[in-house]
Amino acid sequence: MPAYEGAACILRVSLLKDLEIGNLLAFAESDVLLRIERQHAPSQWELSVQQSGFISVSSEIETWRSLRVGVLTVSDKASQGLRDDTAGPALSRAVILIGGIVEEQSIVPDEKETIEKKLRHWVDQKDLHLILVTGGTGLSERDVTPEALEAVAHRKIPGIGEFMRSRTVYYTPRSILSRGLAVTRGKSLIIAVPGSQKGALECFEAVVPVLRHGVEILRDWEKECGH
Repeated sequence: MPAYEGAACILRVSLLKDLEIGNLLAFAESDVLLRIERQHAPSQWELSVQQSGFISVSSEIETWRSLRVGVLTVSDKASQGLRDDTAGPALSRAVILIGGIVEEQSIVPDEKETIEKKLRHWVDQKDLHLILVTGGTGLSERDVTPEALEAVAHRKIPGIGEFMRSRTVYYTPRSILSRGLAVTRGKSLIIAVPGSQKGALECFEAVVPVLRHGVEILRDWEKECGH
């Protein structure tokens, strides 16, 4: 396997059926994630390394659809170039854990209408599967991200925000003051996390085990669900 993400390789795959360009290959007991770029022959595919690591020849393979992801940073200072945005890029790197491919990334000021407009565009026009919004979830007067999400929401998912707070309180007690939340609009999942890189990643990692499943249900990719 190439030792770095984005490297190209040719692998012969003869046991998998119904593969499509853009699918991801996940391997049991490994963090390796490969993306199908093009087909050269009936059983020969060109793959790019999305996440590197080690695999054995007997590893079981699971096929994932790529998740089309948007990452939106909400910050007055970052939008003016007065502060570097570290949370947005960190989330963009982390979404590969759930098979996410970042298609849209932007920085906007703490303006409710601006946030709403961007979210509507990404969902209604770009049809993104998952949108992560970092910043504006605190208690200050300019923190309006939760209100923006509620304005565009079709449904709320209380459990995600509750679980993010319950898990991150072990890292910092002040996390219970965060107003992070999750909503759906159409078949898209939108989640708001804190604006710091540390807080954003802690919240994202807390709910990683359920995010992909949530998108699969919204998109009717997962036909059977026990809850």
